[in-house]
Amino acid sequence: MSKARGKADVLICTAERSSAAPCGRHTAWLKHAVRILVSVAREIFDESAYTRFLQRRQMLSSSAAYAAFQQEYEAVKARRPRCC
Repeated sequence: MSKARGKADVLICTAERSSAAPCGRHTAWLKHAVRILVSVAREIFDESAYTRFLQRRQMLSSSAAYAAFQQEYEAVKARRPRCC
C-alpha cells in the first residue's frame, strides 16, 4: 500500500467534500459539542461562577476580587447542609 495518492483519489475526496451538507453538519455538531464541553469545564472549575460574581458586583478581575469571591463561596458552602 503506497502512501502517495493518485490524482483520481484526490478528485474523489474533493468531490465528496463538495457536498457541503454532510461536512457542514458534522462541523457544526463538533463545534456545538466543543462549546458544551468548555461550558461544563468552566462550571466545574468555578470560572463561570467567578464571572457571574464579577458581573453581579460590577468588578474587574483582580486578586482582591478573587479573594472576595472565595470568601463568598466559602460562606455559601458552609451554610449548605451536610449529608452523612
